[in-house]
Amino acid sequence: MFTYHRTIRVQDTDATGVLYFANQLQIGMEAFEEFLASQGFSLNEMIEKKKFLLPVVHAEADFAAPLYLGDQLEVTLSFSHIGNRSFTHTSDILKGGKKVGTVTIIHAVLCPKTKRATPIPLELSKIFTCA
Repeated sequence: MFTYHRTIRVQDTDATGVLYFANQLQIGMEAFEEFLASQGFSLNEMIEKKKFLLPVVHAEADFAAPLYLGDQLEVTLSFSHIGNRSFTHTSDILKGGKKVGTVTIIHAVLCPKTKRATPIPLELSKIFTCA
């Protein structure tokens, strides 16, 4: 399991100072990106070298309590499914040790030339086991 710390900022909220609902998905993606970076995996290099693509094919969020401007979060990321050509990561969002939301995101792995599903590269599957 990987832990990411995050503060709710003005740009994350709606006019009432509460987390805008779509930004909870963003927090889940940030946790995934931070995990990859912590493992030395560069998304930028992946894109520039056109090694493979990781499009999101499904995303969902559950909300258990509102999040407000200034709230300090702990986001725990884990991989709930690793298939042959897709994987799922789940981020539990905690405030003060209490779970206030969950984000689940499924990525397919595509060949950049053909745009068809391709097996998860070994370099990725190895780092998924670190979470």
